[in-house]
Parts: sequence; structure tokens; C-alpha cells
Amino acid sequence: MNAGPANGALLTLSGVEVTINTLSGPVHPLQGVDLEVFPGETVGLVGESGCGKSMTLRSILRLMPPGGAITGGAVEWQDRSVLDLDTDELQTYRGSDVAMIYQNPVTALDPMLSVERQIVDAFKANREVLDGAPEEFAREALRDLEFGNPDAILKRYPHQLSGGMAQRVNIALALACGPSLILADEPTTGLDMTTQVRVLDLLEQQVSARNAALLFISHDLRAVARVARNIGIMYAGRVVEFGPRERILTEPSHPYARALLDCVDLRAGERPRSIPGLVPRMTEVYQFCAFRDRCAYRMAVCDEEPLPVHDLGGRRRLLCHLGPDHD
Repeated sequence: MNAGPANGALLTLSGVEVTINTLSGPVHPLQGVDLEVFPGETVGLVGESGCGKSMTLRSILRLMPPGGAITGGAVEWQDRSVLDLDTDELQTYRGSDVAMIYQNPVTALDPMLSVERQIVDAFKANREVLDGAPEEFAREALRDLEFGNPDAILKRYPHQLSGGMAQRVNIALALACGPSLILADEPTTGLDMTTQVRVLDLLEQQVSARNAALLFISHDLRAVARVARNIGIMYAGRVVEFGPRERILTEPSHPYARALLDCVDLRAGERPRSIPGLVPRMTEVYQFCAFRDRCAYRMAVCDEEPLPVHDLGGRRRLLCHLGPDHD
């Protein structure tokens, strides 16, 4: 896994497609995902539930649900195909190179093992050499996540932890093996607002301290904006707009990105807004724009031609017939 990337990217997804065969027919949650993550950068993916965010992370780790398979495109880690890794290489890749922080913090932990056992096992499984006792590494990992009494936490089991504590333990587990990339799958789901802020700040601090990269997904644009320098907007299994955080938050070009921003840009006293219509069902492959039934800018061409890809420079990309300069 030591090949150097030609373009400097740690991770590259090119036209990734996923199909899940179910009893009622095939489902297509990813329909051509393009994405790059570079060393030390933070990238956020945002979109409504059902847009393909979690499946994108699954494709990166080759963790498909029953009946699921990557049926198109490429996933490359430093210019090596993840799809071609054998069992041993894949085990090294999952943990030592890329680690995941899961959405539900308590169920992501093994209920039968203490916190200490789980962190120690992670160290032993993914690090060839430990300069010291693994138990001390586990203790230090919890100190880094601001546990005031790490010895007490190490002896606890997952059911003895609050949601916020469990998620900090999950962050410690993900960081334990020194990966170059952390995947975070809506890590603040179910936490109160104060705990969410604390978890996000700790995650950002610890990833930055290790010079690791972070790919963070959420349906909450505010949470993504808090930690990500670059943001991708996902819809119907594709990244429809990608660019720097400041651009996406102030001057988004895609109508869906604008609609998402309108939902969170509320003045005092205003009621929460939603985007009319529903996320499309992924039982079909969308040859044309999947957002057109909900779009206020719909044109005849949206029903007639596939989406064009606008390369706007500086890694900015847009998939829309309107182009980048419409009002």
C-alpha cells in the first residue's frame, strides 16, 4: 500500500456505482460518484437522507450490504485499486489506512467487551510495534478525548456510557491505529446540541493534530460547515456540486444546494422550511437530472439531455444545465 498517488490524492472515487439486489428488484443508491480527498484536508458531504452519503463511505471500505456490489467506476487509495485488494490487504486498509466513526455510537461498540479491551485490541491488530504497554496507549487515547478519569472509563462497558461518551470512545478507536483518513458517518446523530458541538470540536482537533484527512457526512449543513473546508452536495447518488466551504455556503450554484441553504438560513421567528417534494426512489437509474421534479429552474433540456459536468477550476465542479452563473 505504499504507491505514491500521481495527483497527490489519498482517495479518489471515479464514477462509482452501487447496485443492491433485493426481493423487489435492484436498487441503485450510487449512480456515478466522483470525489477526491487529499492528505490532511477535511471534506464534507451533505444531502437529505437517501442521497447516498452513507453508501459512499461503504464503497470506500468495500463494506456492501447483503445483495450489494460496486458495479461501476473505481475506488483508488494512493493510486491503487481498493477493488483489487486481497483479504489481508483489505484488513490493513480498513483500520491502518482508513478508519470509520459510525452513526450510532453505542451500538458501534461491542457490548460484550470493556472499553479498554476494545481499544487495546485495535492497537494490537493494526500496529506492528508499540513502544510501551497497549493499556497505556488506550489510557492516553482517552485523555486526548478529554476524559478526566480514563482509568474508570476503560473499565466500563458500552451500556454504561452516555451517547457523547460512547462517541468519544469511537473516535479514540478510529484514531488508535494512526489512519491517514477518517470517515465519519453522521457522528452526532442522537446527541444534544451541546454534546454535538463538543464532539465535533474534539474530532476536528484530534484529526488536525495527527495531520489526518477527514471525510464527514451529514444531512445537517451546519454540522458539515463546522468541520469541513471543502463541501460536496449529494443528490440521488451523485455529487452535484463541490467546492470550498465559503463558496458553497454563500454562493452555491446548484438549485439543490441553494434549497438546502435556504432551509437553514432562518431569521428569528421564522418556522423551519423544507424542500417541496421527496428524494427520488433509487429503483431506477436516472439518465437525466434527478432533481428536476423539485427544481424551480426546470427547463426543457433537463428532460432531454444528461447532466453536463462543469469544471470551474480549483476543484470546483457542478452538475447542472443552468451552469455556474445563473441568478
